Amino acid sequence: MNRQHFLRIACCALLFLFGAAGAFAQSKAGAIKAVRVTGAVVKIAANGTESPVGENTLLLETDTVRTGGGASVVLVFANGSSVHLGETSRLAIEEFKMDPLAEDIVVANLTDEPNVSRTRLNLAYGEMVGNVKKLNASSSYDVRTPVGAAGIRGTTYRIKLRFEPNGQVSFTLSTFEGNVSFAGTIQVAGGEVTQAGGTQEVAVVGGTEINAVATVDTTTGSVTSVQVTAPVVISAVAQQAITQAVTQAIQQAQQTTTITTNEQQSTANNTPPPNTTPVTTNTVQEAQQQQQQPSQSQDQQSQRQQTPADSSTNQPGTNPLNPQDRSPGGE
Repeated sequence: MNRQHFLRIACCALLFLFGAAGAFAQSKAGAIKAVRVTGAVVKIAANGTESPVGENTLLLETDTVRTGGGASVVLVFANGSSVHLGETSRLAIEEFKMDPLAEDIVVANLTDEPNVSRTRLNLAYGEMVGNVKKLNASSSYDVRTPVGAAGIRGTTYRIKLRFEPNGQVSFTLSTFEGNVSFAGTIQVAGGEVTQAGGTQEVAVVGGTEINAVATVDTTTGSVTSVQVTAPVVISAVAQQAITQAVTQAIQQAQQTTTITTNEQQSTANNTPPPNTTPVTTNTVQEAQQQQQQPSQSQDQQSQRQQTPADSSTNQPGTNPLNPQDRSPGGE
């Protein structure tokens, strides 16, 4: 290769890199709106400050959302994606960047995302159902959990993560439509064990799900010995939970939600700088405490209702404690 040809290639490469850097520099923190808020929903800022989440509360990419027993919320993102966060859950919005909006976005009118975006969420515990519009080729959407990470490309999915009292973690990733890739330091049941520190990827296509069991150190919160099953047909429970979350919460939220250019700009201006160190917490202990609270309150309510003169609590469709009458995340 002669010197002139080498310099031509080098110049082209530099132009490409500068162009890509310029395009990335345009991306700013995207707007996220909380709607259909039910029960006790709390926003935790990067500095640890907690505040209640109300209808149409704007969230930042550094915020964490926590729901109590019987609570739920739909988070609508400016790229058209939505997440229904069920009861007793904790979801961190680690990153949500997108190119600035040219006009106000009526979410119900979107089939594809309006601009390039990058989304990274972290489900510490609980249940979430997500609906993601078709992403641009340069966009990314990842959901991290203590068990592993899911890469999503325009789909409807459900993730449920629960810390059991016996020190085990139960995990389910279900894909209603579209494709999801799941990666983590795992041992696929019946397969080979990955090397320490390595990752293994499992494809979860539409209509299937994977289940995992892991052990957890309640002191450090570290998850080890993860075993993931091969993909199986999606369970009726997961299918029902997704259908309820989408039809009863997400679709209705999208129908009534508009994200304006002013809200997008406000979010970008108020987001803490990237070097902000978030306040840490032992989410394993918090999860176990949170998971116990609903059952305790339900036991107390059940004791109050179970009297000889009252038999209505045993009739299907009238018992508020009937799992079929509860929102997704309460199974």
